[in-house]
Amino acid sequence: MKRTLLPISAILFLVGCVTGVAVQWRFGLLAGGARTPAAHSDEHEEHAAEGHSHDEHSAEAVNSLDDLNKMTCEHEISIVDCDNCRFEVGLVKIDPSLASLIETGPVQEIDRSRSLTLTGQIQLDRTRAVEVVSTGSGRVEQVRRLIGEKVQAGDVLAVIHSADLGQAKATFLEVQARRELAEATFKREKNLYEKKISSEADYLDALNAFKAAQAAYAAADRRLRLFDLSSEQIGGIKDEQANGEFADLILRAPQSGVIIAHGVSVGKIVDTTESLYTIAELANLWVWCDVYEADLAVLHEQLSQQKPLEAMVRVRAFEPEVFHGVVDFIGNVMDEHTRTVKVRVQLENPEGKLRPGMFVDVEVGIRQPGRVRAVPLSAVMSDAGKDFVFQQWKDDLWVRRDIATGDKYGELVELLGGVSPGSRIVTSGAFMLKSDVLREKMGAGCAD
Repeated sequence: MKRTLLPISAILFLVGCVTGVAVQWRFGLLAGGARTPAAHSDEHEEHAAEGHSHDEHSAEAVNSLDDLNKMTCEHEISIVDCDNCRFEVGLVKIDPSLASLIETGPVQEIDRSRSLTLTGQIQLDRTRAVEVVSTGSGRVEQVRRLIGEKVQAGDVLAVIHSADLGQAKATFLEVQARRELAEATFKREKNLYEKKISSEADYLDALNAFKAAQAAYAAADRRLRLFDLSSEQIGGIKDEQANGEFADLILRAPQSGVIIAHGVSVGKIVDTTESLYTIAELANLWVWCDVYEADLAVLHEQLSQQKPLEAMVRVRAFEPEVFHGVVDFIGNVMDEHTRTVKVRVQLENPEGKLRPGMFVDVEVGIRQPGRVRAVPLSAVMSDAGKDFVFQQWKDDLWVRRDIATGDKYGELVELLGGVSPGSRIVTSGAFMLKSDVLREKMGAGCAD
């Protein structure tokens, strides 16, 4: 049997018809008494034979919402009441069961500003990061904390057997004994001198010896404190001589934070110049951005007037989430090769998602005099090169309104015309309404 192949144009026509019917059935946006696509198609052919055109009722031709009440459709009824023709003027009736699928809100008025887009890199807040070094050379005996762990100030990080510390403690015990002896001798000579039994020369010799012993003791005490020993620990040195911990140097965390680097292992020989741990508080980070000369003046002006410059930071790993920061510093030196200046953004990182080394896009909002109308970017639809939003007309009726847009302000875009301030529009889910008013292009409805 010979097969007959359908032309491509016929196939496209059938697909368009099926799509149009599916749109009408899915969204149920036309209320009550809707005719079947076949019946409507028959009427369309009848009206087409009479030379009827829909261009006169296009959504673009509606200049005033009041005009909608005066318009009649090809079926000689108000176009507002016609379930099959209201889409021609961009009018949509939302079924109550679908109302929860869209979000609405008023056209806003916001402070005028301009956005400056920069690129940068996240780095540590250097005021909240510390390098931990050993206060004495020696051999690592214990490693108590590892990279990635959170620590509190004073927590033990590692234990180092240090000959330097042992020598310092031994010296301290020696000078402590000398001071006790010199003090006892001085008191005895002073008593004898006051009773005229001893000479003044012996008394002065004893006084000088006591002062020298006191100075030596103070120096030995200060040296021990360089090893981060407290007064209580220094006072207990005598008791450590027999417990095997006399030369143990305890390495403690100087601040709370997260260990982001460590270079210590058991048995390693360390000295006082090597960083063994890096501890940082990651709740606040720095972002360093490059700013060109042309954009430097406006930033300098804002900061010189002590006006906060809010910054929105985005990273590829967590798109489309926005992290908030503040520009607080402009560098003092310009790179002679790139002709840029470094700008710092203080960035909050309460959940710890951001990490030093990440590349970011930064949008800095610069306030300017005046206010502008604005709508969310998600509210703006496009068709044939024209932008539009859906504005509530009355009750459950929404109408397409062509708009002109201007500058972007983060997640908002300036509204130059088309909708008045305070008007309620669809801010999310507008694509459902768009599919209904554009069904003529999708192969359904009264099309020429």
